[in-house]
Amino acid sequence: MNSHSQNINGCFLTKIQFQLKWVLLFSLLVCSVIVDKQDLSAQTNDTIGTLSPNHQLWIDIYPHYFVNEKLEYYGDAGFRTIINERSWNRIYARPSLRYHINKNWEVHGGLGLFYIFQKTDVNRFEITPWQGVQLNWPTGRFLSLKHIVKIEERFSFLTNDWTSSFDLRFRYKLSGRISLCKNCSAPNWYIPFYGEVFYPLNDEIEEVYRNMGRAGLGVGYNASQEWRISFLVNWQQSRTGPEDGLNISDYAYQLKVRKLWKSKLINL
Repeated sequence: MNSHSQNINGCFLTKIQFQLKWVLLFSLLVCSVIVDKQDLSAQTNDTIGTLSPNHQLWIDIYPHYFVNEKLEYYGDAGFRTIINERSWNRIYARPSLRYHINKNWEVHGGLGLFYIFQKTDVNRFEITPWQGVQLNWPTGRFLSLKHIVKIEERFSFLTNDWTSSFDLRFRYKLSGRISLCKNCSAPNWYIPFYGEVFYPLNDEIEEVYRNMGRAGLGVGYNASQEWRISFLVNWQQSRTGPEDGLNISDYAYQLKVRKLWKSKLINL
């Protein structure tokens, strides 16, 4: 009986590794094509400079830990960079807390820590407490949507002299998943998508790249209840320079890995 169980587990892990390998290979292929395209564009369009769309790479990890059926510690951490020149880079961590009121409503809070290092401007460190309310609706088997409203208090510091500035920012994000599974208890594929708007309420931080709108579409794989991996192509509207207007300035290629833990006292 133990040998039979080990064989089943071994086959299951092999299948998971095979599926995850395909997602990673697809992600690397897309990124390599983009890098080649950017190198060619840089050689033939040197006069365009910062007015050309940026192509970014995002790598993000999302740990989740359920303390009980209502309370969840979670967050994200990662690295983002402009692919071709690495003229702009960001590392960050955003530990957060979520309270599940019921199936549809949640309240959130967290603290964002960001460090931006770049060639064209002074490096910047940012501390961002935030609060949010989320509505999960509809929550069907095939399609599910999430609506979250956030308020962020952004404290930004220039690292050359540690002068500070403050911004209060509003964010609204609509995200969803289209399930591609027949038996959702087994490993399965899905299509993630989202759209998000940013609106500064105080607008005192002078930054090179200021996000105003963002959207993304991708493919994801639920390897198990604990592990999920996805790859998204994101479009982002932001300011391309300190004196420039708004432009379609960013295309970001994002690899996301999610890991879930839960307390031994609960059974989710």
